Amino acid sequence: MAKNNLNTSTTTGLDSNRKVEIIGIIVMSIAILLGLSIISYNPEDYQYAKSISFLDLFNPDASSRLVKNWLGPVGAYLSHYLVHSLFGYTSIILALITGYHGWHTFRRRDFKELSWLTVLSIWGMVLLSTFIGWLNTNADFPSDSIWSGSAGIAISQVLQNITGIGSIFILSVLMIVTLLMFVDRDLQKTIDSVKIWMDNLRDKMEDWRAERQLRKEQKAKEREERIAAKKAAKEEQKAEQQAKKEESSSSDNEEEELQKKEIAEPQDEKEPVKPAPSIDELVEKSEAEERKQREKEQKEVKTLDTRQRASLEKEEVVDEEEDDLEVSVYVGKGEEEADEKDLDKQNREKAKEVPVIKYKFPKVDLLDSPPNEGNEVDLEEIKENKRIILDKLKRHKIEIVGINAIVGPTVTLYELEPAPDVKISKIESYSNDLKMATASKGLRMLSPIPGKSAVGIEVPNSTRETVYIKQVINTKKFVETDFVLPVAFGKTIENEVFMIDLTKMPHLLIAGATGSGKSVGINTIITCLLYKCHPDNLKFVMIDPKKIELSLYRNIQNHFLAMLPDADEPIVTDTTKAQETLESLCKEMDDRYDLLKMAMVRDIKSYNEKYATGELDEELGHRHLPYIVVIIDELADLMMTAGKQIEEPIARLAQLARAIGIHLVVATQRPSVNVITGTIKANFPARIAYQVASKVDSRTILDQGGADQLIGMGDMLFNNGTGLVRIQNAFVSTEEVDEINSFIGQQAGYKEPFHLPIIKEDVADIPDPLDDIDEYFEAAAKLVILHQQGSVSLLQRKLKIGYNRAGRIIDQLFNAGIVGPYQGSTARDVLIQDEDELQELLDNLDEYD
Repeated sequence: MAKNNLNTSTTTGLDSNRKVEIIGIIVMSIAILLGLSIISYNPEDYQYAKSISFLDLFNPDASSRLVKNWLGPVGAYLSHYLVHSLFGYTSIILALITGYHGWHTFRRRDFKELSWLTVLSIWGMVLLSTFIGWLNTNADFPSDSIWSGSAGIAISQVLQNITGIGSIFILSVLMIVTLLMFVDRDLQKTIDSVKIWMDNLRDKMEDWRAERQLRKEQKAKEREERIAAKKAAKEEQKAEQQAKKEESSSSDNEEEELQKKEIAEPQDEKEPVKPAPSIDELVEKSEAEERKQREKEQKEVKTLDTRQRASLEKEEVVDEEEDDLEVSVYVGKGEEEADEKDLDKQNREKAKEVPVIKYKFPKVDLLDSPPNEGNEVDLEEIKENKRIILDKLKRHKIEIVGINAIVGPTVTLYELEPAPDVKISKIESYSNDLKMATASKGLRMLSPIPGKSAVGIEVPNSTRETVYIKQVINTKKFVETDFVLPVAFGKTIENEVFMIDLTKMPHLLIAGATGSGKSVGINTIITCLLYKCHPDNLKFVMIDPKKIELSLYRNIQNHFLAMLPDADEPIVTDTTKAQETLESLCKEMDDRYDLLKMAMVRDIKSYNEKYATGELDEELGHRHLPYIVVIIDELADLMMTAGKQIEEPIARLAQLARAIGIHLVVATQRPSVNVITGTIKANFPARIAYQVASKVDSRTILDQGGADQLIGMGDMLFNNGTGLVRIQNAFVSTEEVDEINSFIGQQAGYKEPFHLPIIKEDVADIPDPLDDIDEYFEAAAKLVILHQQGSVSLLQRKLKIGYNRAGRIIDQLFNAGIVGPYQGSTARDVLIQDEDELQELLDNLDEYD
């Protein structure tokens, strides 16, 4: 029976969250009623309210019906004391702050900041009432005292008696200070916010003016076209009428002249009139003239062909037959350019959707415009390369039945269609001969071209075209994309913008020799993401052992960077900190998977959508999860100094982090198997290769050759697991990166960077420094202090012990605080400087008492 009662109370009782929501609704309702009573205050209501007895409330003829306050007698009493006796109409602030308390309660938010806001609001109400009271007393403005209330007038008079006319100056300064404290505690942020608001307003006005001007121009153009059409129709009509008149008048004149001639000439002197030529005779005459003209043209063409053939036979015998094989030249149209305002307008709308901070996306005009003069296609060069290729293959008895040329920004792809009996391997074997014959820096063969029955030969252009980042970002393809993390690398051979979604890769491995364009490629990736992503949805973790490549991004640390809470610099440059950061990302990954498990979703997109609709409780730890892109600029240096300590967290993130929005972009200039290990390589299906030194390096990064034949300066191959795509990387200069970061850094960001979780060491796993001390412990300590080098090999040589024992002694020295932590291939730091300090430390250990 008791059990049944317990179940009944559990099912019928209200949830604690629902109780809080009900309290919030009640408090908000009280605030609304309080505000209505203040707004509808009438000075006469109080006298009527005082004369009402309890029984009069039930009498329809009583004087309670004379009360004009919207809340009746109760509202009359409340408004009298708040408006008349206290602070006038400024008492409405009490209603507002009460309503804000109710809303905070309803939304189950923290009241820590609200207490400060409440005190500041009440202080502001008293100050405003006093200021209005001073104006009412000294300037008779406003004329009615209900604006300040009796308390406001009394306080202003006391202040005036103490400080005289200076009281208005004191009140003004206090009001300005209070307003600044109320609006924003940081004056610089307030100014920045106002500036951003003004910039947005100016942009909207410019857009409105431009649209209005465009509509005017369109209307004027349509009006001019209508007028021109009407005028043309009238002129055409007049011309037809004039032609008819001329025809009729000319026929009349001819008849009159004939009559005059017949009358003037005697009959016997008349010559016989020649009959007019018939239509058949006219047709035969015209056909004879056309035949003569054709015979003349054919004779000229024949003479010209004979001269050309003679000159070709002198120069090359092989070309006599090849001259009949024409080359079709194809130049890609390229992507449609977007209006510079399209991206800015789209980003402004996107910024409104995330009202956490007032953020303004970087504008397109921060990027350098390409020069107006475009690179023209050199047909002579294409014909010459075609002649050389066909000549060389013909000499080796390889027949080609068709050839096309696709001109790209960096290289031209010659598509050769071999005869049916020609083996592709035979063409491949002459790649070096073709490279020498064309005198090119790098010649790459595609045998066959995927999806075509042709062999491809990529020959570098003598004049290459620079692809600017603005030409990539300011396209409709990039502006209108729905990718979550869009990255537009540059242009393909077909002059199309090549773009990927980093969330679908999901990680990217980049390799290239020094000067091949690898660092520019990383800047291109970051720039594309900065132009399309809001700081609330994207964070970067930047690891830069070279210390200078990513230093320009320090300015955006409070907007886009994630870092450890105890880190000194937003860009990680120290190997030890890099290891801690990657381990912290693993902890963040585990925490995010726990949140996804509680929310019963499978990926970060579904989780954030559920959180945005209020389905997830913040008290249970739920929060908005931004995407995190980890940029590692030089993996080789990290692997040399830390090795396994770096490889393990990278491999773990690459294996598991896709679903929770952590994506890796790892770059190295030395693509050897010691750096790009099998574990790392297996989890990076998307890879980019810039120019490398050898075929071995190309196979390491791409699993095939080709990268060794690239020509540098952003020339790259992209492999997403399905095939290679050759791309000319978009160029973004250091000045452009600096401009973008300065534009973002000047805006009001978050109070601090996004903090990664701290790895808490399990105390139970840390060995006791006094546990099982080795007998060589003291001798080893003196050795490392003498040599100032905490090395296992040093103890092996000097103490003549094995590697394992020497390693255990080093660990004991670390636990005792004599040497520092492990630093990879370099020796540990020695923390004790001399033997006196060592003896003092040993005396503190219980075993050495």
